[in-house]
Parts: sequence; structure tokens; C-alpha cells
Amino acid sequence: MKFFKLSEPKTVLPFALRLLENYGLRGGNRRFLQFQLTVLWTVVMIDFPKIFLGFPDHLDLVIRSLSELLFQLHIQIRIVIFAWNRSKFEEMIAIMRKVYNKLFSANGDSTLKDIVLESNTIIDRRSKGYFLYILGCVSLFSLAPVVQSVMIFVVNKSGNGTEKAEYVTMMEQEFYGLNVRGNFGHYVIYVALAGLGHYYSAVFFAIVGVVMLCGVSCSIVLFRLVIVRLNKLHELSGSELREELRDIIDLHGDALKCTQLLEKIANLAMIVQMVDCVLIWISMVLYVRDNLDVNAISVLVLLVVLTGETYALCNLLTKLTGESLAVTRAIIDCPWYGLPLDVQKALSFVIFRAQRKEGITAAKFFFMDIERFGKVAQTSYSIYVVLKDQL
Repeated sequence: MKFFKLSEPKTVLPFALRLLENYGLRGGNRRFLQFQLTVLWTVVMIDFPKIFLGFPDHLDLVIRSLSELLFQLHIQIRIVIFAWNRSKFEEMIAIMRKVYNKLFSANGDSTLKDIVLESNTIIDRRSKGYFLYILGCVSLFSLAPVVQSVMIFVVNKSGNGTEKAEYVTMMEQEFYGLNVRGNFGHYVIYVALAGLGHYYSAVFFAIVGVVMLCGVSCSIVLFRLVIVRLNKLHELSGSELREELRDIIDLHGDALKCTQLLEKIANLAMIVQMVDCVLIWISMVLYVRDNLDVNAISVLVLLVVLTGETYALCNLLTKLTGESLAVTRAIIDCPWYGLPLDVQKALSFVIFRAQRKEGITAAKFFFMDIERFGKVAQTSYSIYVVLKDQL
């Protein structure tokens, strides 16, 4: 497919940057105003009605409504945090461009070029696949209730319906005094207005996921380049050896800087992710437990999307931490004892910096990794076991 073809293999994150520009997170104040208006639209069309226009009377529907609201707030908080820190993301992009420009110069190592080109292709394909996956899930989330409601309308219009029509909303909510469950004209207005809000929410969810996937993957590539160059260091001598060592130290510093910028961008979003995961998982499972019907499809979609994203992110961050620590192993494994004394001293400085665990934390409380994902899932299940007997 043409969509998955990487037309600019030597550029830094072309798809992610295009997404940010298209939806107002790059390109100046006018585009940023566009982003602010879309966020405001989602708040007015989804958040405000759910919070201020009343909750259902039935406990199961209250649980569903709260889980949907938590998920929506989860999306908005993360995108606002990223928007607030977008200058740090631009700083990270500038570092990556500096590395790429030097690497793809006439004197660049062909092995390193191949690593970056292959990585860029994989990152681009995965980020596009993730974006389509999110849009597909949201289409299922949004269209399933609409299709069901249209079928109800057609059946009742033909005179075959035996009961009064009750249309299915995309989320459990009221909508500014309209009779969205009993009047099809009101329902169409609701779908047109709220549907656009759900679309923007899906895009924001996907953008944060794509940015994190691309940013973490690029940091992993930088650490990998450091390791490859360290493995070849003993093959050099004289001024060539010392020049290569300076480049390695600079590259390792760039990799650490990119990771630290990602940490500043995302650490608050990560604690939101963990807290929301616990609350949303519990509430969604409580609802689905007693409501395995068509109306549970939307809740299951949100559950799958959130779980999949959290797992993929924790898995990727585990790899990032592993690559950063692998730099130390690469120095130890290379024949450093045969290198000049000044080079050995410089390598000891690199080891000192590489021994510190790098990654993204949840508000600096703990590192995000697969182990943490397992603990969060276990905690969620434990709370669910307690609550299911009380509700």
C-alpha cells in the first residue's frame, strides 16, 4: 500500500510530525488555535453533557458512564500535557536531525546508515499501523450504536416494531435537552455533533501513542548506534581513534538527552495512564460482567484499546531501559585494555553515565516497564474482586 511506503527514509519521524502539523500541534499560533478549538469541541460535546446533564438511574449504566468519562478525560489530559511540553519534543527532534545529518553525510558509516534506514522504515510502518488501528477501533465504537439505531428506526418505520423505539447513543449520556433516545431527528443531530467530538478524541489518543512510540523507538536506535560504534572502537588507532571516541561520547550524550526530554514530556502523562488504567479497567469489567450484550461492544473496544496501548508502551520502555544499560556491557566486552590510557579514562566516564537506569517514569515514582504493567493489572484485579461482592 502506498500509505505504508516511507517516501523520506532519511528524515526524522515524518509521519508523526505530519500528524502534529495537521492537528495544530506544530506550525505556529494559528494552527495551535485550531488545536485548542478541537479540544474545546470535545469538552462541550462529550465531557460537559456527561458531567452536568445527569447520570442514569441504573447502577450498571452509572458504572459504564463513569468508565467512559474516565477514558475521555484520560485522552484529554494526555494531549494537553503533550501540548504544554511540545517545545521539548521539538528540542528532541532537533537533536535527532543533527545526528541524522551527520550520519548521512558523505563520510557516514554505511553500517550505521543501514541501521537507521531499517529502523526508520519499521518505526514509520508501526506508527501508521497504530494510527489506523485506533481509527478502526473508534469507528467500531462509534458506528456500532449508530448502525443499531438506524436498524431500529427502519424496523419501526416499516411497522414491524412491536415496542417503542429506543436509540443507542455512542456514550451513555444526555445531550442538551434533546430526546436522543426517542426522537430520530434529535438522534441525527446528536450523532453529527458528538460524532465529530469522538473523532477528535480518537485522533488525540492516536497522536499521543504515535509520538511516544516514535520518540522511544528513536532513542533506542541512538543507544544501538552507540553500541555498534563501541564494538568497532578497538579497530582504530591514533587520531582516528580519538575522533571516533569523541563522536561516540557526543552520540551517547544525545541519546541520554533525548531520553531525558521524553521523561520530561511524558512522566506526568504516565502517572495519569497508570491511575486511569486501574480505575477504567475496574469500572469496565464491572459493567461487562453483567451486561454481555450489544451495548457492551463500545465498552469492550475501549478496554482493548487501553490495555493494548499500555502493554505496548511498557514493552517498548523496557527495551529502552535495556538498550541504555547495554552500553555498559558493550564497553566491558570490547578489548579496552589494549587501548591508550587516555581513551580508557574517557570510556570509564561513558560507563559511569551508562550505569544509571534510563527510561520514562510515572511522575518520578517508578519506571514504566512490563513488570509495572503486570503489577497494575494485578492490583486492578484485586480491587475488582473486592468491589464485585459489594455492588
